[in-house]
Amino acid sequence: MKPSSFSCSVLLALVVLSGSGCLGLPGKAQPMSSDQKALYRESFQLVCDRIDTTFWDPDALGEKWAQSKDIQRAQLEAASTAGEARKAMHGLLSGLNLSHFGIIPGSASEGLGEGGSAETGAVLRVGDGRAVVVRIEGDSPAEHAGILAGEIVVAVGDRQLEPLIEQWAADGNKYLPVQGMASAMQGSAGDTRTYTIEDADGILRDVEVTLETPTGTGKPVKFGHIGPVPLRLEKNLVEGGYLYLRFNMFLGPMQVMPWFQKALEKHADAPGLVLDLRGNPGGLGLMACGIAGWLIEGEGLELGVMQFRDSKMKFVVNPRLDPWQKPVAILVDEGSASTSEILAQGLQDLGVARIFGRTTAGAALPSMIVRLPCGDLLQYAIAGYRSHSGRVLEGDGVIPDEVIEVDAEKIREQGDLELAAALRWMESLSSPEDGAAVQPPDQQ
Repeated sequence: MKPSSFSCSVLLALVVLSGSGCLGLPGKAQPMSSDQKALYRESFQLVCDRIDTTFWDPDALGEKWAQSKDIQRAQLEAASTAGEARKAMHGLLSGLNLSHFGIIPGSASEGLGEGGSAETGAVLRVGDGRAVVVRIEGDSPAEHAGILAGEIVVAVGDRQLEPLIEQWAADGNKYLPVQGMASAMQGSAGDTRTYTIEDADGILRDVEVTLETPTGTGKPVKFGHIGPVPLRLEKNLVEGGYLYLRFNMFLGPMQVMPWFQKALEKHADAPGLVLDLRGNPGGLGLMACGIAGWLIEGEGLELGVMQFRDSKMKFVVNPRLDPWQKPVAILVDEGSASTSEILAQGLQDLGVARIFGRTTAGAALPSMIVRLPCGDLLQYAIAGYRSHSGRVLEGDGVIPDEVIEVDAEKIREQGDLELAAALRWMESLSSPEDGAAVQPPDQQ
């Protein structure tokens, strides 16, 4: 929802990577001094106070929360290292079983605002426990290096990805594998990494890639602890003349909103719209209301309601005079989070759009990030959310109308599976015949 939520996704991924040794951080824990212990005590109390005073449903915390504070406080007092003290705070928050609550080691956030926006251009998702390339950005280092959609990234340097994927998935958070793999494909401009790639025949090859900062098609935007980040705005007419729109984050409203409106106006004769929210982690929540306003006819409709401690915020759709009235397909995956989920679920609830892809991240809560006295960062959510139909997205995510699993072989043979399914559906509205498989728009 908020920029801080998005930035923390990257921070949490770095925590997992550092814990696995992927970043080469020393693993031997040092005993805490008495002064450090005092800082962790103070930090623990601050965490308790923030939850006690900002959690949107105090009754839901109940006796279990009180017991958890006592148990984890005892664990903190017994801790002899910073890692053990941090584990006590993490245990306190994990008991809430909600996204956007976490403790991020201070070392994991160092330098994030000064780089890390360069990338390979290869987008990875988990398929059968492996890192499958599902998309190659046009004119990217990965494309120039000959990496193809449907291939497998086996290792980054000497670090095998499958054990890391298993570790990320064990947490139960669908978003961690997405961000973990993204971190493996990102870094500072000019960094050179060696990736071990497995092709369709199972043959391994090492590919050296120099990371580049993408230019994007919009002006870079800043958010939270990270930035500036390139804003991607993609518009294409795909097979059948359907309008395809993709933007990579709900930020930069002065760029995204006019671009979206102009695209609909310029291609008003297109027989349908495909809105690609795959990998879009969200951003500014109210942008969902603006986007929905161009797709919904009628007044007084809501995408959902956000419940704060002492107030509610309704996501009221702002209808346009001449909205889009043709079929709308939305593409989502496990990398679609926050505002992406609010928009997709709301349009699904209202019967405006059909959803294709995989269940989204289930991380729709707005959150804040504060630095604790011990130097670590605390992320905590400040509101709950229910969609128009009453669905709680937290932990469950948006469930597509048509689920498309990650299948490396099918991606190699058929191209963009989610886009192909969406186009088949729109074609079926006027013809019973299935449409042909297609490639991602920027590869045509």
